[in-house]
Amino acid sequence: MDNRERAILKTLLYSDFFDYPLKEEEIFKYLITDKKIDKIQVHKVLKQFKIAVESNKNFYFLSGRKSLVKKRINREKISLQKFKKAKKIIKILSLIPTIRLIGISGTLSMRNSEKHDDIDIFVITQENFVWTTRFLLIIFLVLLGVYRTRNSKNYSDKICLNMMLDEGSMKLEKNLYIAHEISQLVPVFEKDNTYKKFLLENKWIENFMINALNDKKIYLKKKSNTMDFILNWLFDFFAFEKIAKYLQLIYMKKHITSEIVKPGVLRLHPFDYKSYILQSFNKKINELGL
Repeated sequence: MDNRERAILKTLLYSDFFDYPLKEEEIFKYLITDKKIDKIQVHKVLKQFKIAVESNKNFYFLSGRKSLVKKRINREKISLQKFKKAKKIIKILSLIPTIRLIGISGTLSMRNSEKHDDIDIFVITQENFVWTTRFLLIIFLVLLGVYRTRNSKNYSDKICLNMMLDEGSMKLEKNLYIAHEISQLVPVFEKDNTYKKFLLENKWIENFMINALNDKKIYLKKKSNTMDFILNWLFDFFAFEKIAKYLQLIYMKKHITSEIVKPGVLRLHPFDYKSYILQSFNKKINELGL
């Protein structure tokens, strides 16, 4: 087995953890390798596989996983409706002056959502305003009736603030899981070219997936204006960041498990899914000798 075959098998194996068969162009984009392999080579290798890899309706998957094709097609239909709702909500959230980027993350970013799933969004804020922004986001989302609380029983289409960074903390930890999360992020709103800055800060992704780092079309773009400056100055003058942090931490401290809360970074996942996926993936890679 050569490096091209290993890269393709690793890529399909990783996507299999998410019950997600891949099209040929997606295999190329998310190819797990730091070596250049062009599209023609990927195409040739896919056609050469006699075992381990199967295809159906232009999707590729590991042998015995044909049922995933129907699942993905159904999930894409569901995700389309969720995308429409998410864009409308994000357009309203973009009014918050401290926000620099809002993107759709998680399963919806890959159009792989089930009907009961919530909507994960990723937010970058102006530096030193991550707590202020989260406070304002919660107010907006509660008023819109779409905020997912910790105790929500029905969370279909509710907005989950799963990860927030400020502009000074855009460089993320270097591993395959985070590389995938960044590359599959769907930017919906940005201000002052923040998405491009974010990608440049995380150019290390190419060490894991050499083809994955590319700009995407953004639904709504803005530039900072005078009103933004005035409002942000008022937040700063009245020390709103300290107040917002204090109030939120009072509630959060009794619930924190695997969440990460540090200056400029809020990663509020109660379950450490990253570690689970990476450990499971590496274990499988070793078992298969890849």
